[in-house]
Amino acid sequence: MIRHRFYTLGVFLSLVASTPALADPVGTYDVTGINPDDDGEYHGTVVVSRAGETYAVIWTIAGTQSNGVGIGGKRGSKETTGVASVDDDMISIGYGNESGFGISQYDLQPDGSWKGHWAYADGEKISTETWVRSGAARSLERPKAPTGEAMKPMSSPAARP
Repeated sequence: MIRHRFYTLGVFLSLVASTPALADPVGTYDVTGINPDDDGEYHGTVVVSRAGETYAVIWTIAGTQSNGVGIGGKRGSKETTGVASVDDDMISIGYGNESGFGISQYDLQPDGSWKGHWAYADGEKISTETWVRSGAARSLERPKAPTGEAMKPMSSPAARP
């Protein structure tokens, strides 16, 4: 009887440990990303909210605001994309500001952060970005080079979300 309880507890804990935390992407996040031009790190914030069937996404990085619209998605035995949902564990976003546009996609991580890739119009590189809920502990990959110039306006060759 005791073995059975320990076995049940072990199975439960292993399932909980492998389940992503806080699947809903809605919230306010601290952002850390890598500048594709010089491999420097940039920081800012992003706010994700549901707007009907889509996500409204607003980044603020180095005083520049970029706005995006996103669709949600779910991974599993059958990947799906579509209407924004509390069950989404991925989000794809088109974004822009007064100077241009780009695309990005983020996946929920086991620690509850969102990690993704992005590219800007006329760009030749894909870069990375991580969102950590504001106030949460960070667990981020660091760039190879020291902190570089933050998000450049989209009119420059290195626009970021």
